[in-house]
Amino acid sequence: MSGKEKQFNILHISELAKLNLSSEEENLFGKQISEIISHFSSLQRIDTSAFESNYWEIQDNKIHPVEYLRDDKVQDSFSKEQVFQNAPSKENGFFKIKKILDR
Repeated sequence: MSGKEKQFNILHISELAKLNLSSEEENLFGKQISEIISHFSSLQRIDTSAFESNYWEIQDNKIHPVEYLRDDKVQDSFSKEQVFQNAPSKENGFFKIKKILDR
């Protein structure tokens, strides 16, 4: 990752997080993010061909191996009428709710 890309990413991330970073913080966080990305990139080089694929699920706050995964199947869903049947308020095909965020 070049310096410009790193700088852009840090600025973009700080804008998304609504953070005002000093140039020292930008440099520090840029270095830290580069190290994190480098670490995860090194994980891609690990040869895992000798291992079976494993899938895990969480049930009752415990992690369990999954014996099988269900097949993805296209299934009928609820109609719009069924979905909005008990809605207290709707508008233009959407649920209408009270405003919760101020912009």
